Amino acid sequence: MKKHFIVLTFVVILSSEMNTLAEPLSIYEIQYTTDANGTSEQHGIIVDCLGGIVTHKREGGRPRLVLQDPNYPDGWSAIQVKGWARDAFDDVNIGDWVSVINVLVEDNKGTTFLQYIEENNPGLTITSINNPLPEPLVVTIDGIAAPIEGLNIWTVTEHSAEKYESMLIKVVDVTVIGTGYGKAYDNYILQSNADPNLTCWVSDYMNNNKDSDLIYHPLVEIDQKFCGVTGILEQYTAESDGIYYDYYQFLTTNSEDFMTEQIADFDGDCDADFSDFSILAGHWLEEQCGEPVWCSGADFAQQLSDGIVDVYDLREFALHWLEGK
Repeated sequence: MKKHFIVLTFVVILSSEMNTLAEPLSIYEIQYTTDANGTSEQHGIIVDCLGGIVTHKREGGRPRLVLQDPNYPDGWSAIQVKGWARDAFDDVNIGDWVSVINVLVEDNKGTTFLQYIEENNPGLTITSINNPLPEPLVVTIDGIAAPIEGLNIWTVTEHSAEKYESMLIKVVDVTVIGTGYGKAYDNYILQSNADPNLTCWVSDYMNNNKDSDLIYHPLVEIDQKFCGVTGILEQYTAESDGIYYDYYQFLTTNSEDFMTEQIADFDGDCDADFSDFSILAGHWLEEQCGEPVWCSGADFAQQLSDGIVDVYDLREFALHWLEGK
């Protein structure tokens, strides 16, 4: 009589330092969380990440990449990769799609990072280049609201803005109303021109076009109005001198992030809509438009006013229809 044996073999792979995940994860899978404070469910784990498009690159002793996966446009789609060697990302450019392996997920001062630490033998692959950057998601000021001041505390009431962390976002029709806020006193306040009760905090410390000797970008000054400001969102938590901070700061990255005027906006409300179209129609085929108003701005085609409001202006207007809304 033959005997049959079934041999079951269990293979367990253990990390000598910490837990690891075998399957590569999307940014969404790393960032998404139901934790009230926004802590990633992968915190403390070494992972491989499928990555995303480089939307920002910061040079320096601790270089950073900001990656965004355009497959998740509504949230949880971006993350920062922090290098621990000055030359870690020398070969990477904005617009590259980058994936990484053997990176530590760490929530540091509120923000989720992929720590590119040499002792973990990390790796980086550029899978494609010259990708168009994701369009910034337009958010309302209350969606990334400024913190509320209490007794020895500056904090947000809840963390609904967490899903925008490190994403390219944009606020529209705002004015600078204050400077010198935040733990490092480098935040300034943007106020909604539509609702003065709504404000958010901004910082320029990641802006590549800011002079290193300046706290803010040169365009930032009290009462400066912007039709739009673009940047990435970062959570910041800290305790200093008995004061607890927990807030979201909106980080600009270059000079192009500041839009001082909206093209095709003739009535000054930072959008191109029916009100502006009525102004263009009111000056239709009007000739001898000249300085300083160029027929209420309607003679503007290709930023080369030619003295008449005609089909060229209409075509240019159509290209910007409903921008700023």
